[in-house]
Order: sequence, then C-alpha cells, then structure tokens
Amino acid sequence: MKNNFTLKYTFLLFLVSMLVCGSSELIAQQNIKYGMLTFNKAVNVSGKQRMLCQKMAKSYLYLVENPNDMNAKRDLLTSKIIFEKQNGIIAQNSSYKLTKDRLAKVDGIWVSFKKLIESNPSYDNAKKIIDLNTDLLKSTNDVVSAVIMESKGVVQNDANVLEDADSGESSLELKETINIAGRQRMLAQRLGLYYFANQSTLKDKNTEQMLKNVYHELDGAITMLLISDFNNSKIDEKLAIAMSKWEQIRNNQDKLMNQGFKSVEMYKITNDLTKAFNAVTILYEKVKV
Repeated sequence: MKNNFTLKYTFLLFLVSMLVCGSSELIAQQNIKYGMLTFNKAVNVSGKQRMLCQKMAKSYLYLVENPNDMNAKRDLLTSKIIFEKQNGIIAQNSSYKLTKDRLAKVDGIWVSFKKLIESNPSYDNAKKIIDLNTDLLKSTNDVVSAVIMESKGVVQNDANVLEDADSGESSLELKETINIAGRQRMLAQRLGLYYFANQSTLKDKNTEQMLKNVYHELDGAITMLLISDFNNSKIDEKLAIAMSKWEQIRNNQDKLMNQGFKSVEMYKITNDLTKAFNAVTILYEKVKV
C-alpha cells in the first residue's frame, strides 16, 4: 500500500511540475507578443504612422497646385483611412500605459490635422498643415519609441527565462533597425512635403533649411542600413533598389533645392522611394534572431 501511495504521490508531483512548466512556457510565449501582433510587426506598423502623416501633408500641398490629380486625391483619402485604422490597432494591442498615453496625444493632434486635410486645398490651410505636421510627426514617433520600450521590458524578462542575454540584445537591435528602415519611408514623404513647401507661394524662412535637414538625414541613414548585421541577400537586393531611387535625387541636389523637378515628378519619385524602403522594412521585420 505504501509503495502504491508513493507511486501515486510521485505521479501527481510529476503532473503538477509539467503543468507549471507548461504555464511558464505559455506566459513566456505570451510575453513576446504585442497583443495579437509580434513586436517586430508593432514597430513596423507604428512606424508607418509617421510616414502616413507626412504623406497626407505632402499630398495636400501638391493638390494646392494640382487640384485635379486623382492619384493624389486617392493617396490622401486612403492614407487618412489607414492612419485612423492603424492607430486603433496599436491602441487595442498595447497593455503599456506610456504607449496608450502617447496614442492619446496623437489622437488629440489628429483632430485638428484631419480637419485641415479634409478641406478644399488652399494656400491658407496648406500653411497651417506645414506648421502642424511636425507636431503630429513627433507624437507618432513617440509612439514608436514607446513600443520599443515596451518590447525592451519583454525581451529582458524573456532573456531571464531563457538565460540568453545575447538573444535579447539582438532582438532589441533588430527592432531599432526596423525603426530606422521604417523612418526612411517617412523621410521620403517629408522630403516631398518640404519640396512643395519650399515653392515660392508657400516658402518661409524655415522651409529651405527643413528640406536640407531631411535630405541629409535620409542620406545618412542609408549608410547605417547598408552595414547592418541583419542584412541578407534579399535585403541587400531591396536596399540596392532603394538606393537607385535615391540616386535620382542625390545626383540632382541643385534641382531639389531650386524647384528644378516638376511637381508630378517629385510626387512620384518620393512615392517610389517610400515603396522601396517599405519593402526593406518588411524584410527586416521577418528576420529571426
């Protein structure tokens, strides 16, 4: 009888330990997710919000001079819809107070920004958009930073469980690389925005310097991506495509600063550049560490 009791007791302990281990593994698996998303996806999606707010501003400024361009009208409408939808997705999947607070700030600025981009294109409202767009950009960028900070806490906890600190550091480095690549999408749109803001009808004392700043930031970040440890053959290929798009501007800096590109040409080049860097960002998102 005693042996039977010992066997049953040992078996029960085994079952309990299996359940505890299983629960710990489940918790660890849950912790590496941003709600229903991976953290890599969350960094990508939140980063895309920066690009969309700049694309809406660029499209509006372009439409002031080109009111009948249906592609630009469609870009403005679809960007607005996607921006609102993705903001909701980011909010629904976050459990982090800082992220939610920063999303609330985005929503506050968005109310005013949305009214402007929904108005009939005019010079007066275009100037207001030029003034407001950087506030919206900063608030969306703050959300990306919060998502990365949220992932940092999760990665540290997960590294403790797995006793793999190197893996945790690599995971954070990858998220920063996704952030940099995603920021290039935004800078491409911001370049177009300030190209149009720098035309004589909208130009002020700051627009030319802003255009120069965006140009140099975009150019400098390309070098950082080229030497990334996460690059593979597919990423190298997509980076080469993005660089070929960038060379159209880089080789024509005088045209950039002196309104030498036709409006429709600059509109298309910056959209193509955004698409090229979006392809790079998606590939970084899928890298396994």
